[in-house]
Amino acid sequence: MSMRQLWEGNDSAPWIRHVTGETKLLVLLSYSVWTLAIDNPETLFYLFAGTLGLHLVARTSRSKWYVLAILLLLGLWGSMFSQALFYTQTPRTPVLVLIRPDMPVLGRLTEGLFVYREGILYGAVQGLRSAGMLSLGLLVCWTSDPRQLLQALLRWRLPAQIAFMLVTAIRFLPVLAAEAGEVLLVLQLRSGSRRGRRAVLRHLPYVIQPLLTRCLRRAQTLALSVTSRGFFLARGQRKQAPLPRSERILCLACLAVTGGVVVSKILYVLSEQGFYWGAFRQIYDGAKLYL
Repeated sequence: MSMRQLWEGNDSAPWIRHVTGETKLLVLLSYSVWTLAIDNPETLFYLFAGTLGLHLVARTSRSKWYVLAILLLLGLWGSMFSQALFYTQTPRTPVLVLIRPDMPVLGRLTEGLFVYREGILYGAVQGLRSAGMLSLGLLVCWTSDPRQLLQALLRWRLPAQIAFMLVTAIRFLPVLAAEAGEVLLVLQLRSGSRRGRRAVLRHLPYVIQPLLTRCLRRAQTLALSVTSRGFFLARGQRKQAPLPRSERILCLACLAVTGGVVVSKILYVLSEQGFYWGAFRQIYDGAKLYL
């Protein structure tokens, strides 16, 4: 699989490619609200597992699973490692000493460097938030045609210039990966070196200039194409078809769940501040258990 195919969604299941961009973006926005409002580690884990289940149902290819796994592991490891070292809340229990406070130079400068157990747990929870968003975001990018997302943003009354720039940024990633691969291949052929990691690392400093030149040429061609077609002038001339019934039901369900989660979280936070109403007792209990 080429670098460009690795970041495109032509090999996913047909049913998810036919889902409109409005539905995908609304689910993504709803999921982002859920991850921000929910603090329960088990609920966050189930939400994250749900995104992986969607990848299975969408038939994500093996190569993309490798990319997803690497990005998820790096994100989780970075979050847990940083919080384990710089966790400032109390109580905190050190499980490993990296720099002792009584060391001659580093100990006085850092006042000791420890790995805290509470920081690891806190970083894992924060990492689940970012991992879930990363997993679902990649699913949307891998299974969506850029025109779907562009039509969705225009349907939401977003300015055409901003919508076009957002979609172009998403589309630019696979193009940039393909261009970088071609430049590296040309450099290897000119120098007569064999393929491998050492050859890539040796030619990596010389990739920036030709890659930037190609990107500027492609941007100029894209600007002329958009201007000649009158994209920013013919925004409201086309009538857009309504959403299918199944997708409308899904969107309404996501909005209802999002509203319920936000209202429950607000009521629970108010109850902790002293604003308690007995009629909302079941909401308080559910928010305490699952949110």
